[in-house]
Amino acid sequence: MKRSFIVLPRRAARALIPLAGIALLVLSMGGTWHVASAAPPDTPTVRVMPDEPPRPPKKSAKELAGKLNLNSASEDQLMMLPTVGPAKAERIVTWRKKNGGFKRTADLRRVKGFGYKTFKRLEPFIDVKGETTLK
Repeated sequence: MKRSFIVLPRRAARALIPLAGIALLVLSMGGTWHVASAAPPDTPTVRVMPDEPPRPPKKSAKELAGKLNLNSASEDQLMMLPTVGPAKAERIVTWRKKNGGFKRTADLRRVKGFGYKTFKRLEPFIDVKGETTLK
């Protein structure tokens, strides 16, 4: 018994390789095809934290008056400062606990996120002594 094979030219064989790959891919997916979409999902995911009290509204630097004591201010009070959000306020409190408080206002620059420009913007509103009178 003589076996016969179909012999294809090399160009035809090279053209069939990608088609065979696609066919194997479709077969591995169970014969179904799903088109991926970059559109956002229909239902937006919103996290609502009912246990958190509402934060006081931010004021611009022009509307602020008084001083804030870096050594005794709470995170909510720190967030009243311009450019200070929850993450930066937490870093200030953590630094204060770790290092025993601020000796001078310039020590704020040692906290991550407070560079020269941010410090200069906050300098009129911060202090290391006295009561917090920021309003």
